[in-house]
Amino acid sequence: MLICPQCQFENPNHHKFCQKCGYSLTQKSCGECGLTVAINDLDCPHCGTRTGTVWLAIISSSLVASQDDSISDIAENSGSSEEIDRLRGAITQIPEETQTEIDIIPGTTPVELELELTPDQISADDENHQDSVDSVASETSDQRMWVSAVFDASEIPPSDALQSSTGDDSSELESESSADVSLEKGMYLDENQRYQLIESATLQPGKMVTVPVLDTQPLQMSPLQAAPALLSSPEKMDVFVIAAAQAYFTLATQFQEHFPLLQDAWKSDQYTVVLLKDLSRFPTLLEKFSHQQTSPQQILDWLEQMADLWEILENFQMRQSLLELTNLRVYPSFPHSICLQQLYAESENYTLSLFDLGGVWKALVEKSQRTLFGSLTQLMRDLCEGEIETIAQLQDQLIEVREEFYSSSTEPESLPISTPTRIQLDQEDDTDLGILEANSAPTVPDINQLFHLQAVGATDIGRKRQRNEDSFGVQTIIHEQQTPQGRILEAKGLYILCDGMGGHAGGEVASQLAVDTLKQYFQSQWTGELPSREMIDDAIVQANSTIYEINQQAVRSGIGRMGTTLVMAIVVDHQVAIAHVGDSRLYRLTRSQGIKQVTVDHEVGQREILRGVTPEVAYTRPDAYQLTQALGPRDHNFVKPDIQFLKIEEDTVLILASDGLTDNDLLEIYHGTHIDPLLDPQMDLNVAVHQLIELANEHNGHDNITIIVIRLLVLETPKSNAD
Repeated sequence: MLICPQCQFENPNHHKFCQKCGYSLTQKSCGECGLTVAINDLDCPHCGTRTGTVWLAIISSSLVASQDDSISDIAENSGSSEEIDRLRGAITQIPEETQTEIDIIPGTTPVELELELTPDQISADDENHQDSVDSVASETSDQRMWVSAVFDASEIPPSDALQSSTGDDSSELESESSADVSLEKGMYLDENQRYQLIESATLQPGKMVTVPVLDTQPLQMSPLQAAPALLSSPEKMDVFVIAAAQAYFTLATQFQEHFPLLQDAWKSDQYTVVLLKDLSRFPTLLEKFSHQQTSPQQILDWLEQMADLWEILENFQMRQSLLELTNLRVYPSFPHSICLQQLYAESENYTLSLFDLGGVWKALVEKSQRTLFGSLTQLMRDLCEGEIETIAQLQDQLIEVREEFYSSSTEPESLPISTPTRIQLDQEDDTDLGILEANSAPTVPDINQLFHLQAVGATDIGRKRQRNEDSFGVQTIIHEQQTPQGRILEAKGLYILCDGMGGHAGGEVASQLAVDTLKQYFQSQWTGELPSREMIDDAIVQANSTIYEINQQAVRSGIGRMGTTLVMAIVVDHQVAIAHVGDSRLYRLTRSQGIKQVTVDHEVGQREILRGVTPEVAYTRPDAYQLTQALGPRDHNFVKPDIQFLKIEEDTVLILASDGLTDNDLLEIYHGTHIDPLLDPQMDLNVAVHQLIELANEHNGHDNITIIVIRLLVLETPKSNAD
């Protein structure tokens, strides 16, 4: 199956365009120069930019051993004769349900640890296009399924997690040619000629190399992607995932933010291959440690992550992975989690302890020339001197350090982040209290204190419209104080987005009238506190009346009456009021819940769904997308805005958008590349907003495009013991 990169639809292998959306399955645009390149090109032929899909191949030598020897090697690590019998049976038997799901080629035995489909079988599968998970798995590009002994990860000898043999058994070495395996640039690692070496390497018997490879069939599902249901139980995973890849699969599934995606894995006569997401372009942890703009809290976050990963990896005997400095990478996007490029098995001759982890922390500090605050320095000293013996003790002490850090942080530089785009007032501006009452005394920050508010708006005519009928308004007021108790930030903001309609300049007039009326209303009526539901409703009614009266005076009728949608957010510290009329939307983005649509479109289809009609039936109506209300066409009796109130309890991004951006689920589809990074305080919102407009023009473009992005970052201080 070919997975469309545009809509994720599954297409037959021979198709050149997506059956659903028409997107090319053979070409794409270069992200740098915009010109067309083949989807399997490594670099753009026009500008040289890397455009291909690259994976990191971990290749280890395959040493041939007899069946009994292999079982004995495993038994030495498990010890039980009962277990030996179980393993012997596992190797010579495939579970019944698996035998019914896969056709084993005559002459191929499970001991060979490899099943292959012939080209005829592949062709037959493509023609049938069966929907079952099993047929999808057998239909993928690599066309391989692998059978391995059924045993738990804990039963794998440590070095076997990455290599099929320790390389210490001379009898095994003698059974295989002692010559090195030459891996030449341009050669394919697999029989189906999908994964092509970008660099040359030499693989010595019993050794391992890592080499980048080009995926020449990037839209093809690999067997591991095609058969998630087959991997739902340990028994089935043992059948379909070779031993060298099982730890990767389990860890990437459970802790995807810290471990690389497992793309594929297989075993041949000469070598075992594990393909992983290539993280080589991610900065190393040492590089991030060395950056002066990296905050103390961020460093503390990374140390806590390493402690948690130490505990996780202990179960897999892979803690060595945290001791290789070049293996520690940091995701470029917020929250900058630590991620491991690959797994390193622990030595059988040395037992790791927290002392070793302390050594890595010490190396990070020394090489980066960082100066840490006192309690963290003492913790690291205790760790290196063996005073901290268990991971639970280390995690508890890190929590204490964090609490001390928050309680003692009074300077802005000690806060988690700072950004040059954040509005700050100079010390001499303290006499102008802005939204603070003249006699109000600053209070100690509560559990969720807002410490950063920024908003950026932009609009674009789109690719097909003759004029822009959208309008928006962004107003942000911030006041900051420094007190002995800490930093106090008080802020309020008014954010309005309108999508006009009516034609003959009516739409742009209506949308601008609505924005201006609402701004004037709140400038005169709004004091420091969050407006009430009644005040917001009154403001919207006035905006509606302003447009409605002009319609009446111009004797406009029917579809000739101008109108506009509205979505509005009002922010006071960490409280937000949201109101909308029509189909302009507001989305909320948080790390805990991802992106969520907050508003519900005022259109016929949604109205029918609220009445109990299924979405499938509701949106078969020809008028399903017709608005049920808007500002301007009718009097106030027909305008019923939805008004909601939110409390910001974690870092949050609010996105107000017209349908030129939200149509075709654009934000949901591209949230990973264009939306999630908005939470990163270092992400320039001006750049991000214009990237979203470019994305909308590329994939929608049929309408005007308008967006307002509001970023609210909250300082969560620890609760007191009394709580």
